[in-house]
Amino acid sequence: MKNIKRLLALVLIICLCMSFAACHKKNETAVKVGKIEFSSGYYACVLFFTDGQARSKVSAELEEKGEDTSDIDYYKQKIDGKSYTKWVKEETLNTIKKIAAVKLLCEEAKLDVSEAKSQAQTYADYYWDNYGYSAVLTQNGVSKETFTEYMADADCESIYFDHIFGAEGEKAVSEDALKDYLSKNYALADMIDVDFTDMEDEEKAQKTEQLNGYLEELNKGKRSFEEIYYEYGGEEPKEASETEQAEDAPMDSIATLIGNSDTPSANDYFDEIYAMKDGEVKIIDKKDDAGKILVLKKDALADPYYLKSYDNTLRHAVADEDFDKIIEDYVKTLKFKENTYATKIFKVKNIYYPETQQ
Repeated sequence: MKNIKRLLALVLIICLCMSFAACHKKNETAVKVGKIEFSSGYYACVLFFTDGQARSKVSAELEEKGEDTSDIDYYKQKIDGKSYTKWVKEETLNTIKKIAAVKLLCEEAKLDVSEAKSQAQTYADYYWDNYGYSAVLTQNGVSKETFTEYMADADCESIYFDHIFGAEGEKAVSEDALKDYLSKNYALADMIDVDFTDMEDEEKAQKTEQLNGYLEELNKGKRSFEEIYYEYGGEEPKEASETEQAEDAPMDSIATLIGNSDTPSANDYFDEIYAMKDGEVKIIDKKDDAGKILVLKKDALADPYYLKSYDNTLRHAVADEDFDKIIEDYVKTLKFKENTYATKIFKVKNIYYPETQQ
């Protein structure tokens, strides 16, 4: 259910064109959850994005195992112990149930979703007209109107999450909890990343000597990391602009916030950097002689910018499991009915991909 918007860009990467062979009646009810009815087009829309999610999941798992992902037969794969097609079908229905639950909960809480609908229209217009969704979804029996509704429902989820766990929510995540998550799962650092790819041994040695010189200067306090950073990049140090001086800008414009493997900012060298002391400088050797990284560890909590800018990400990281439990428990109270006459024509194996995407 969550991260629906992120799947939009994901599916476009996976395919350029998809289509279902079958047709369906306009506005035909495919699924009913509680009092919410979903059309065949809506079902097709959710199925479309769920299939994209499944393909991404399979590819990631195969990559993690070190297997070839250039020519995957998805229908021979399993997800969570289930056949590929069964997982996609079940996940599509589960997603629709959760969408219905969120819509009903927003209604019960009398939350204003008008702005969400307006924003959804803007996003839908943009994706439909500029990212090829017009051709892709139309071929799959999904109208622009249905796509817009789907986008609006995604925003309703965010609205209800904020109603419960937002700063003013019924079960607001405390600032201490956000700080704790930030400090345990992220690290802030100034970095100069040197890539040894395509370098001869002599050039590698020169770069290593250069970094060692920088390391010595930093440890002796002769120069700032910012001076070295711009020198290495062949740039003049930049003067702080009005924007950089504003409260919504980081105190250190060259710093990078990295995270562990469970975060959107995952970095391969997070553990090593995280283990450093604040203010410590060191050179990290990349794996397989791929390069070196000059690092100055900093304190993310010392700059209010990160707690503010990453508020939504941190809040979800802390409370998503609890939020999902609320939705799942509510789903159990809703009567569910699937019109198989309407849904059976949408078969996962009938989703067409160009030959280059097979």
